[in-house]
Amino acid sequence: MTGLILATVAILGGIGGLLTAYQYYRYSMQWQRNHVPPTRWPHVTVIAPHRGPIIRECVDALLAQDYAGTWNIIFATTHKDASYPQLADHATRHEHVQVVLTDDVVQLAKEKSIHRGQKNHNLVTALSKVSPETEVIAVIDSDVCPSPDWLNTLVEPLSDADDRLGATTLARFYVPGSGLASCAQATWILGSAALMVGPWGYVWGGSFAMRREILEKTDVLDRWKGLKGSISSDDLNLSVALRLGHYRVSYVPGHKALRSPPKEGETWSDVLRFTNRQLLHTWWSRRDLWLAAFMTEGMKSIALLGALGIAWLQPVALLALCVPILDILRFSLVVAALRSLDSSNRPFLHSQQKAILAAGPLPSLLCIINTVAAATRTHMEWGGVKYTYRTVVGYTEDDSWRARTTGKPD
Repeated sequence: MTGLILATVAILGGIGGLLTAYQYYRYSMQWQRNHVPPTRWPHVTVIAPHRGPIIRECVDALLAQDYAGTWNIIFATTHKDASYPQLADHATRHEHVQVVLTDDVVQLAKEKSIHRGQKNHNLVTALSKVSPETEVIAVIDSDVCPSPDWLNTLVEPLSDADDRLGATTLARFYVPGSGLASCAQATWILGSAALMVGPWGYVWGGSFAMRREILEKTDVLDRWKGLKGSISSDDLNLSVALRLGHYRVSYVPGHKALRSPPKEGETWSDVLRFTNRQLLHTWWSRRDLWLAAFMTEGMKSIALLGALGIAWLQPVALLALCVPILDILRFSLVVAALRSLDSSNRPFLHSQQKAILAAGPLPSLLCIINTVAAATRTHMEWGGVKYTYRTVVGYTEDDSWRARTTGKPD
């Protein structure tokens, strides 16, 4: 009896995940059918916070955006960051590019007792330099390589009047490397993309845009300044602010923001660190989203492992082996949605299907490890800085972001 119950719980969890992916697929199809070109293109300022050496192809892709309206870029970094001399060189060669220097948050905490995440502080500082003509603020992470129409796609829904549309966002998709760990991470991202539509929708901080007036109509600036909520998260703080202000978030489907694997490859330690940090951000900022992850992926994984553990006593528990098949179908449905929106990037689509077949149920197992770990951890390490929920603790041992450790600038 116990084996049947565990198998049933696991299978129901797998079906739930498949339904979530179907919702994503249906949303993508509706988006494609309802697409209407905008009547005007607002003035946009793109803010690109940096930490560590620049990724040349990402910066080049950002500079090469074919935006239909007027736009400019603000790179935000610290004086001692490895990116500063590289970005300053770009600013001298491009009229629409500006570099803004921000405080190091560890020093800010020590000297002024102001506690903020480094990215949040970079955003707040850059926003103070935005021109009065700017109508829309777009944000992109330094390790995201945008497609040529990234900015058009992101800003387009904000181009026409819709007072309740607070922000638009894309999902980042990973191009996996050769190892199983990299495939598991790419598949994890596919699963998280499916959650960006429906009741658990959220803003992804690596690629989003918002109308400038939202900064005044919500408390998002207070959250980024560390006055409310978790000091570490930019996107989930924005998601909470928009919900409290009764503004919608519009997810723009497709694969407009890609991230390639690092040249040195990804280890299981890298993947665990990345996925755990995502769930810790969620635990600190969006407990409802954390609970949804635990009740779906977490409970499914527990039931699956429990069923397999007693299958030698109760063979009926082997029915739980349907779950990996359901997971493969779920992730494949997300890829099918991406393919229907844009089938031109065949290598990327092929890499996603390869990752799905290689990783199987591993993302679900990662989820249960990380949901439990997030609820028990009190510290986070990110970008060379250690944080708690409300304080900047100090530097970590990783100082790869510093200019002195990166060699000659580009």
